[in-house]
Amino acid sequence: MPSNPTGHTPEEPRHWIPDDLWRSIQTSIPIVCVDAVPVRLSTNPDGHQIVTFVGLIRRAVPHPFGEPEKSSVTGRSGWGIVGGRVRHGATLAEELARQIRETLGPGAIATPVDATNPTYVAQYSPHGPDNRFDATDPRQHAIGLTWVVTLAGTLAPQGEATGFDWFPVDALPPPDAFGFGQHNVVRACLDRHRAARHAP
Repeated sequence: MPSNPTGHTPEEPRHWIPDDLWRSIQTSIPIVCVDAVPVRLSTNPDGHQIVTFVGLIRRAVPHPFGEPEKSSVTGRSGWGIVGGRVRHGATLAEELARQIRETLGPGAIATPVDATNPTYVAQYSPHGPDNRFDATDPRQHAIGLTWVVTLAGTLAPQGEATGFDWFPVDALPPPDAFGFGQHNVVRACLDRHRAARHAP
């Protein structure tokens, strides 16, 4: 995510962190992020909404994640969820909407299935695979507040997303095709959504 000032609107906060300071922060404290797992829902015979498709972006990922791809800036690419860090002075709802627009285009609109709380809080290890964490981000120790969302509007992948596709919920890409180990995050979100359906 760029750290250069781009304006003073709520979408573009006036306070930015210089790149060298940002790199120091990344290696010093956990970074709060907002993430989204796009889904398509249908209603089953008992009246409950079930996830039928999951939307994933294609993006550059660091080794050893994903698959080799010469056109990628890292030489590899993989599937993943939408998201990024929370900027100073913005609400979580504003940041979730911004991440969707910056990744899936200005016409993309996300509606959380449950707007009151994240579906799942994912923990990203900065030190490689670690069974105490859900996934791995070699850049930083990240906390991903992750919402299951539905999408509306025109989807036009941009920014870090080189593509976007819908996958049947029972035919997701294999774990090693994801970036950052995010298959674990997707599965955790689907499990939480399924459990919430059956809650009294």
